Amino acid sequence: MADLHFREEKVFKDPVHDYIYVKDPFVWSLINTRAFQRLRRIRQMGTSFLVFHGAEHSRFTHSLGTYEIMRQVLSHFSRNHNWPQDERMVRLALASALLHDIGHGPFSHAFEGVFKTHHETWTRRILMEDREIHGILSQIDTDFPSDLLSVISKGQKFPLLERLIASEMDVDRMDYLLRDALHTGVTYGRFELERLIRIMRPFGHDIVIKQSGMHTVEQYLLARYFMYTQVYLHSTTIGSDVLLGKILSRARDLFQEGQLKYCPKELVPFFEKPESEITVEEFLQLDDTVMHYAFSCWREEEDLSLRDLAARFRDRRLLSSVACRHPLDVDTLLEIQHAFDDAGIPSDSYLSYKAISTGGYLYKQGIKYVGDDGRLRDVCEASKLIHSLVPEVYHRFYYPKDLVEANHDRHTLVELLHKLQR
Repeated sequence: MADLHFREEKVFKDPVHDYIYVKDPFVWSLINTRAFQRLRRIRQMGTSFLVFHGAEHSRFTHSLGTYEIMRQVLSHFSRNHNWPQDERMVRLALASALLHDIGHGPFSHAFEGVFKTHHETWTRRILMEDREIHGILSQIDTDFPSDLLSVISKGQKFPLLERLIASEMDVDRMDYLLRDALHTGVTYGRFELERLIRIMRPFGHDIVIKQSGMHTVEQYLLARYFMYTQVYLHSTTIGSDVLLGKILSRARDLFQEGQLKYCPKELVPFFEKPESEITVEEFLQLDDTVMHYAFSCWREEEDLSLRDLAARFRDRRLLSSVACRHPLDVDTLLEIQHAFDDAGIPSDSYLSYKAISTGGYLYKQGIKYVGDDGRLRDVCEASKLIHSLVPEVYHRFYYPKDLVEANHDRHTLVELLHKLQR
């Protein structure tokens, strides 16, 4: 790593940032590792492609985009605020942006829910145990891998970098909001990235904004609000995740009972072992292509539930849902489950009740500005618009509409579903 910069920078043409610039051979080496290239084969938005047909972009493109925004922020800080002052800190920032999602698996959140895995754990293990990536990081110095892990895991050693990579207004979120809005075709996820970067500045151990940039922050927070309420928490996307979880749960149960006829070898460790016993090499074998191949094979399984569930996902025959007027109590849920079981529709394979809250995705506090008196204040103190965004909870019940309509006891089942809406 003697050469700090290429003579001629490398570029990626990008639909969000136009060009992504790589000047450092160190960054280029990380991009070309097997673990990072694997992210090309993992969709950024999980099952959202079944709802928004353009959402086919990968975690690879998002990771590059996050790196590019970090590069732009550092350039702005260096020109205008004399930070960072050393090349090691720059590399730490760029590597954290580039590798922040390295531990994600296919259909990340639904997969993690079934197999009790955690992408944060796998990010840590890949950085420290993958020979290729750890070797490149260690060429900077022996402490670099652990320092990088400290930034990504918010270990408080590098507070400014941690704020840039994971906070209420971080480079990760900036890229995925813009990128996901572009690929889903929605306009309300857009905001002025260049202006947002220009109003940011380092302040002690924190990142603050200029008071005059308040409206730009409001635009960013509104974009985030609409992307979560209208895209990420779309009822059909939630239903797709439910279906995926049902498939994986049923396949795992059949495997453990010795009843699963086919299982890709890449999935076997996740069916057999707890997360702590799965190796990094085994984890890196898993991507979206493995999952889709498994779904195709499971359409031929002897188990009728798994056959149907896998076919539904492959052919986009998703679960339907009804909006519940009130939260469902245990007795109501049991009544519905028993009715479906009695009608020959296994409740554990097809039914799911979800309380979907926007509360965890609304801005609460953390973005600060310097007031006229020189004191730090939170933007929520100065913005009525931010205060107007209030959390909501939606209750939905998912079920297989086609099986209900074809069932001999459909009138009983339909009446139960109608009761949920009253």
